[in-house]
Amino acid sequence: MPSARHMAAVACAAMAVICAAASTVPAAGDRSDLHTALADLRAGRFQDAEQAALALATRETSPLPRAWLVVATARQRQRRFDDALEAFRQYLSCCDSTHLRQYVLEQMDACRTDAQPPAATASPSSRLSPAELRNLSGIDWVTYTETTAHFTVRSRNAALSKLVAAEAEDALTRICRDLLGGQEYPHSVSIYVWPNRDEYLANSPGNAPEWSDGSFTISYSGDLPTRRIDLTQLDAQRRFAAVMIDRILPHEMCHLVVKEYFGDSPCPLAVNEGLAMLAESHIDNERIILAGKALSSKAKIPLETLLAAELSDMPSKEVFYAECFSFMEYVHSRLTVRQFKAFLDHVKSGCEVAEAIQRALAVPGEESLLPALAAAWEEQAVADGQILEALSVEQASTSGPLDAGPATLQAKSR
Repeated sequence: MPSARHMAAVACAAMAVICAAASTVPAAGDRSDLHTALADLRAGRFQDAEQAALALATRETSPLPRAWLVVATARQRQRRFDDALEAFRQYLSCCDSTHLRQYVLEQMDACRTDAQPPAATASPSSRLSPAELRNLSGIDWVTYTETTAHFTVRSRNAALSKLVAAEAEDALTRICRDLLGGQEYPHSVSIYVWPNRDEYLANSPGNAPEWSDGSFTISYSGDLPTRRIDLTQLDAQRRFAAVMIDRILPHEMCHLVVKEYFGDSPCPLAVNEGLAMLAESHIDNERIILAGKALSSKAKIPLETLLAAELSDMPSKEVFYAECFSFMEYVHSRLTVRQFKAFLDHVKSGCEVAEAIQRALAVPGEESLLPALAAAWEEQAVADGQILEALSVEQASTSGPLDAGPATLQAKSR
């Protein structure tokens, strides 16, 4: 995988290409204007760079074709990929350099790739009929084993073993594709589904918390690792726990994959938990509402505190999890798949979160970046929470944390 130094080198090389393309501007005034646009581009002022370069590229008298490259790159950095493609095409029409044409064609391919959103899917349980859900609550005296490319699933319900195996493969694909930028996962994992929480707690290794319904472990026999996920089949009413396949399975799997992805490097708890919640099959609107309420109240956990926190230090675990999800969703939605992968690589290499984002975006580092990032995230999170609460079909319950009750909107799919 690319190192932080390699990613920085790639960003510098890209800027060098753009600067080289602009270096033969004949008129001194043009050169000054284009260099101003390039300075804005380097500093991350993408809208200013685009506007300045677009004015040069489209002016009626002596338009400057080379400025289209700056326009295209500024749009690409703003994730406006269709607009960036159009600007790259404008530049190609006047570019006679083989080297620059190759660079532009590569960037156009990158735009097309990054413009493809992850395929939206309904939550696994929503695709099941009432009869299938009832069948999944059945418990036999024998264990049924289902094996796939990455998983061996054991449960006491044949249909459940097949379902969990299929959903495990689907969740692993989403995690590796959407969060880890196409990272391979060549390992095998054993999944045990226990009929109820008592059996789950009695049989799952690693001292699983009493409140949990799922956990992951990596244990070693010599140098040989054993990867394992333990889950609970039934809820307290002895009905099939649909949340197990919708949220708990992908959540614990993400923890397992991220643990191995980071290896001996520490992953900040807020990043780790945020990633695991992003891996779930659909977004929990209740978390969005709670994060918005917390960030606009005294219950707010400031971003700097959130990123350095241990769960035991938090006065409200519910607010901690809600803010972790909200922040990582904010970052993930504003970076391309490649940029998000670069962000995680930089965190893995030891960068703090703000620096990792700065490097992933290839913009200069500034001391004000973390406060600016925090302010932008909080503003968006509060607005999102207010919108969801306003659109909720039922009034929020006053019994939950910060008086935030469950949202009844259908959750967005990832």
